[in-house]
Amino acid sequence: MKTKIETRQDLRAERAHLKNQLSLSQMHMRGELAAIQTELAPARQAVGALKDIFMTPQKGLLNIGVSIGIDTIIRRGLLARAGWLPRLVIPFIARNLAYHFIQKNSTSVLENALIWVKKVTDRPKADKENNLQVN
Repeated sequence: MKTKIETRQDLRAERAHLKNQLSLSQMHMRGELAAIQTELAPARQAVGALKDIFMTPQKGLLNIGVSIGIDTIIRRGLLARAGWLPRLVIPFIARNLAYHFIQKNSTSVLENALIWVKKVTDRPKADKENNLQVN
């Protein structure tokens, strides 16, 4: 239903009315978009997990180290007597998962690694000091 605009005041009132309708429509659209995003969240997480499993990361120093470690531990150690298919598929999946896990949690992984190195390097000094005090 269109209102008849006769004066400048009517024009201003109609403009304010249309701006209010526009802002209400935008708020409604944002609400609908948020509802759609929350409904699609599980599907997005599943796609992200599949992407981590099957997508090979870019080459780099971290990827080379993870590849060597996974190949040594899994392919040559745990799956040494397995058939060719598990020896092909399992290290590929484990390598991708490990690389993506390290990439996403790089700060906590680095902190934990440094804490472990510090504990390992501090332990022999404490043992030597205890041996000197006992003797």
